[in-house]
Amino acid sequence: MKKQIFFGILTILMLIITRAMPLFAVENTTTDSDINYWVRDALRHDERTDASNIVVNSHDGIVTLSGEVTNLAAKNYADKEAKKIKGVLAVINEIIVKPQFRPDSDIRNAVRRRILNSAVIKSEHIEVSAVDGRIILSGVVSSWSEALEAVTLASEVRGVKEVKNDITPHWKIERSDDEIKNDVMATLKRDVYLNGLPIKVSVNNGVVFLTGSVGNAYEKERAKNDIGWISQVKGIKNDIEIKWFMKRGTRMKEPSPSDIELKKSVLAELSQDSRVNSSDITVKSTSGHVTLDGSVKTFYEKNIAVKDANDVVGVGFVTNNLSVREEIRSDKFIQEDVDFNFDTDYTLGGFDIATKVKDGIVTLTGEVHTLYQKSHARDVASRISGVKKIINRIAVHRTSWKTDVELTSQIKARLNLNAITWAVSANISVSVKNRAATLTGDVDTWSERREAGRVAFLTEDIWKVDNRITVKGHDYPWDEWHDKGTYEYDPYYDYYLDPFGPLYDNFYYSPMG
Repeated sequence: MKKQIFFGILTILMLIITRAMPLFAVENTTTDSDINYWVRDALRHDERTDASNIVVNSHDGIVTLSGEVTNLAAKNYADKEAKKIKGVLAVINEIIVKPQFRPDSDIRNAVRRRILNSAVIKSEHIEVSAVDGRIILSGVVSSWSEALEAVTLASEVRGVKEVKNDITPHWKIERSDDEIKNDVMATLKRDVYLNGLPIKVSVNNGVVFLTGSVGNAYEKERAKNDIGWISQVKGIKNDIEIKWFMKRGTRMKEPSPSDIELKKSVLAELSQDSRVNSSDITVKSTSGHVTLDGSVKTFYEKNIAVKDANDVVGVGFVTNNLSVREEIRSDKFIQEDVDFNFDTDYTLGGFDIATKVKDGIVTLTGEVHTLYQKSHARDVASRISGVKKIINRIAVHRTSWKTDVELTSQIKARLNLNAITWAVSANISVSVKNRAATLTGDVDTWSERREAGRVAFLTEDIWKVDNRITVKGHDYPWDEWHDKGTYEYDPYYDYYLDPFGPLYDNFYYSPMG
C-alpha cells in the first residue's frame, strides 16, 4: 500500500514537472515521420507546386526535398512551405527543374523583355545571358530591390531552370553602419512574425550579421528577406539558430501600440522599403485599423505599401486608398506587354486569358484551373509599366469539391502542424459553409493570427476566409469592419489586393468568376 502511495505521489510530481518543463516533454515531440507526412501534405495543398514528383525525407528535423518539378518557381515555393512545418530546422532543396524545352535565345529574350517592361526596375544596365535554360543576370542597378525583382521576373519565365544573380547595386549616397543597423533592428521589431524574438544585429561595411534564435526555419528566412529591402545593405550573413521547441519561451510579450505609435511604425516601414516612395503617402490609425491615403508612382508600389502595412505588429487590417500616378503609356503597348508576359509565363502559358486595357486599367477575363493561377495573373499584370488598376474577372474551373466537414477537419489539422500556429491551434475555432471558412478564437501573437488566416486560405478547395481571430489584449470592431464590403487577399504573395475597392486584412476572398 505504501509503495502504491509512493508511486502515486511520484506520478503526480512527474506530471507537474512535465507541465512546468514543456521544453522537454510537451513541445519537443515531433518525429521525422510526422515531419515527412506534414511536409508532403502542405505541398499537396499548395497550388503553386505539383507535389506528385517531389520526394520528402527528414532526418533530425533536417528536411531534404528531391525529385522533379516543371518550373523554378515551384521549387522555390516548395522550399518556403516546408520551412513552415512544425519541427523543421532546415531545408536542403535538391529538387531538379525539368521544364519543357525552349531555345536559350527565346528564354533570354523573354527575361530581357520582362525586365524592360517592369514598373519596378528603372535601371537599363541589366545584362541577361542563358545557357541550357540557366539564366545569369549581371550589370549595375541603383538599388538591391531592383536586383531582387529581376531575379523574380526571370524565375517565372517558362523554360528557366536556374537564376544566378551577379547584379551589383550602386548607391549614390553612402550610409553608416550604425544607420543601417538601426534600420535593421527597427524592421525586425515591427515585423508581425519576428517581433519579440531574440535576434541580434551587427553591421560591418554594409554587411549585416544576424545571430540569436528563432522558433522555426521560416522565421530565419524571413529575417533575411526583410533586410533585403533596406537601402544600402550590401550583404547578409544569417547565423540565427532555430530552436522551434523553445519558441514559446523566447518571444517577448506582444506590444500594444497606441494609434500614434502604430501610425509612426507604418510610416517607418514604408520609408525603409526601397521599393516604395512614401513621400506622398499619409497614414491614419484607429484601433488597429490603418488607412493609407495619397499616391504612389506605380500600381505595384501600391500593392507593396499594403503588404508593408499589414506586416507591422498591431495592425488589424488595412484600407488602401492610394491612387496611382503612373506616367501615361499607350494602352496598346500595355496590352502587348501583359499578353507577352502571360504567354511566356511558367504557369499561365497555354491558358486563354483575354486582356482589355483602357486608360491604364487592365481587365482580365478567361478561365484557369486554380486560384493561384488567377492571383498570379493579376500579379504578373501589376508589374507592367503604365498599369494603374487591375480588374480580375478570371474564372476558376474545378472538377471536384470537398465537403464542408472535410474542409473543417483539414484546416484544423493544418493549423496543428504549422510551426507558427500549432501551439494555439486548440484555441482557434473553425467553421466552413459553402467552402467559406470562418476563424474565431483568441491567440497570443499577431503572427499566429496572420498565419492562421493564410493556412486556412491555402487549404485546397477553400475560396474565402473570414478571419475574426483576436490577439490577447486587443479588441477589434468586427461588425463595423465587415459592413464595409467584400475584399480580396492574395495568400501566395503575402500582400493584399483591392480589385474593386478598399480591402482589409481580416477578410480573404477570391471570387470564382
